[in-house]
Amino acid sequence: MAAVRTLGSFALLLAGAVSLGGAPSDASAKNRFALEPPNVEQKRAYRYASTSNEDCLKELDKRKFPYALEPATQQVDLPLRFSGPVRGVNYKLTQRAEKNPEKTSPSAVADCRLALAIDDLSRILEKHDIVEVEYLSMYRKRGVGFVKPGKRHPSGRAIDIATLKRKDGEVFSVYKDWHGRVGSETCGLGAAKPTKDTDGAKLMRAIVCETAAIGPFNLMLTPHYDWGHKDHFHFEVRSDIRWFLIQ
Repeated sequence: MAAVRTLGSFALLLAGAVSLGGAPSDASAKNRFALEPPNVEQKRAYRYASTSNEDCLKELDKRKFPYALEPATQQVDLPLRFSGPVRGVNYKLTQRAEKNPEKTSPSAVADCRLALAIDDLSRILEKHDIVEVEYLSMYRKRGVGFVKPGKRHPSGRAIDIATLKRKDGEVFSVYKDWHGRVGSETCGLGAAKPTKDTDGAKLMRAIVCETAAIGPFNLMLTPHYDWGHKDHFHFEVRSDIRWFLIQ
């Protein structure tokens, strides 16, 4: 039976590409933007990916993260669902046939380690007055048994974000508002400017790059990565890698 947990005070941990499932394979780490950062063991994504189930839940509890534990889910180390907004941000699945898909759809299941990273992301979103995230999926059954555990959607380790809704009601779509070109650099000194200088393009880049700076995800793929990501951001916490890919 799923159990809803109400969780205690926030404590920071130490701060800090395409195949089945919509994320890069290990071979794709040869991407020129895939780099091993200094002191990688201290980076949040690296620490999250290697934490035990017990320690992961303890950290969620410290952060007052709203979750409900799920029954055993194939290939997900510690499956859960969000039981409420995360730091004021509501995570909502794209339209489904199911009623209340956040409570019933497998796509709304996340591994605990992804939840830790999404908590960090939500702090950045809150700063930019984002109150709702529409996402395509977290867990996906396709690839289970083929994709290795600890990777991508078949392990509940990734979220595909499609739109962001701001407090004033304006909705920004990755597909319509990113305004970039495949192959471009996303963050840092060599970052490409948007092809259209719009509020949405600037907002989305600020969110991606500010999140990348604190390091909760070791893969952050935008429409700059390839055509397959033209309509969403793929944010992932992957085990057993030392490189980070932000593009």
